[in-house]
Amino acid sequence: MKKIFTTLGGLTFFLLYMINGCKKDGNGSASSPSFTEEFKDVYKLQTSGWIANDPSNSGGGWTQGIENSTDKAGIPIGFPAFSYSNTKDEYVCAYDLYTISSLARSTWFITPTIFVKNGDKISFYSRADTSTTAADRMQVRMSNGSADVGNGSTTVGDFTSVLFDINSGQSIGGYPTVWTKYEYTFIGMDGVQKIRIAFRYYVPANVKSKMIGVDQFSFEAK
Repeated sequence: MKKIFTTLGGLTFFLLYMINGCKKDGNGSASSPSFTEEFKDVYKLQTSGWIANDPSNSGGGWTQGIENSTDKAGIPIGFPAFSYSNTKDEYVCAYDLYTISSLARSTWFITPTIFVKNGDKISFYSRADTSTTAADRMQVRMSNGSADVGNGSTTVGDFTSVLFDINSGQSIGGYPTVWTKYEYTFIGMDGVQKIRIAFRYYVPANVKSKMIGVDQFSFEAK
């Protein structure tokens, strides 16, 4: 009889341990490991889960950073990366190069899936190219792990949460022209959640813009 009670006690302890463990885990066992992306080779990032998408078919998009060059009209473009180990183009940039269109333009650069919980944090640096006539804008949005951005220049798909809207008023010179750090700490999460973060370079119709860069994107698990 004593042996039976000992066995039952062990099973009870095991079941309680498993139940408490499941409660703690929520929708996942733990946050993703902390990481930093320096954008040394933007074109290889798609092999590690990053996604570039241009549903507006604007002809622009996200590409390797541009270090001090000139466009076809001879206008200077580009700037050195915030942090780099080999070359000064080690950042990701979105560009429009003073194109003015009757249609809105919307290009996206999306992270791989990340598992996050309350207290975890993301950060990145961003800046615009020096200009007195450009009205650049970038939104940083979050989805529930989906990469769906819709199928047009004004759609956002599953990226309904806005974390940042830099120069939301599209004012001329309103985007920082020096590398500026942005940080966001996750709150209101129910356990561990799967998400994606998207950088959306958005240019409304008939608005002149030029180029912005993003560097040193970091995820910090607490």
